Amino acid sequence: MKVTYDPEADIIYVALRDGEVYDSREENEDIRLEYDKEGQLIGIEIMNARANLIAAIAKEISREINNNLQIR
Repeated sequence: MKVTYDPEADIIYVALRDGEVYDSREENEDIRLEYDKEGQLIGIEIMNARANLIAAIAKEISREINNNLQIR
């Protein structure tokens, strides 16, 4: 797996495996999934990365805090 970030475009690309992109599908306006010829997911492109990743991380931290409070 390889992760690259373009700070000017604010795009993170996660290459899950080597191969040529044959097809892609937009999950939403900021996330595109890329597939090889066999239909295997080979890459994920995240646009507006700072905003999207911060929101995802904050949501996970909140969930973890709530889970820990319920255990006590």
